Amino acid sequence: MTVAIRQADEGVVPPLDHPTVLIIDDDAPSRDSLAATLSVEGFDVVVAEDGDEGVDLVTSASPSLVLIDMQLADNEGLTVFRRIATRSAVPVIMVTSGDDELDAVLALDAGAADHLTKPLRPRELTARIRAVLRRIGTQPPSPVSTGPAGTYTMGPVHIDVSVREAAVRGNPVDLSRKEFDLLALLVSEAGRVVTRQQCMERIWRDRKMGDSRTLDTHVKRLRKKIEPDPSDPRHVLTVRGIGYRFTP
Repeated sequence: MTVAIRQADEGVVPPLDHPTVLIIDDDAPSRDSLAATLSVEGFDVVVAEDGDEGVDLVTSASPSLVLIDMQLADNEGLTVFRRIATRSAVPVIMVTSGDDELDAVLALDAGAADHLTKPLRPRELTARIRAVLRRIGTQPPSPVSTGPAGTYTMGPVHIDVSVREAAVRGNPVDLSRKEFDLLALLVSEAGRVVTRQQCMERIWRDRKMGDSRTLDTHVKRLRKKIEPDPSDPRHVLTVRGIGYRFTP
């Protein structure tokens, strides 16, 4: 692991005036160039040369923002982003190929805070990072709480799959079998889009994809039970034309 500016000491929270950016990139020249650029701009920078190291550093280095190369390890950048999303609500900016519009769409649909295209322009890079941090804040986000296998705590929602119980803001919520299955699916994939087809295949295996109105009905019922304002949902979000995404 190479560290720029500061050591990634576990449990050490960076000062507010020096937000930490974690760079995950397996191309050494690109990684070092990004680190140098951001260091000059006043950021604390921690770097990882592969996805496993990057995921671990999300916990140990407490970054304010993560920058991931979409092409990491044979296009594994999106997978690494999804792994991070199960641990932390830290904002992620994906770096995509300049001529690949699909990569940019996939990154944003998965919940990335922003995306940048190669070749990166230093001024745009720092401006985009600062814009995201202004929008979200520079404090390292609280990690996503995951208890024993089968339990999840995402924002105000806690579910225990083993006993099929759910609570919102500490209050038990009475869910039907399918409502619970839908919530468990969305929460377990928090931060990324679950397509309508995936919902149907995993929860309503006996129904054809064309008969998906039941999914819409269950989403509507679920929002009534977990959202402060079902008409303006904060947690179960619709990704138009694709599916749904749970955000803490």
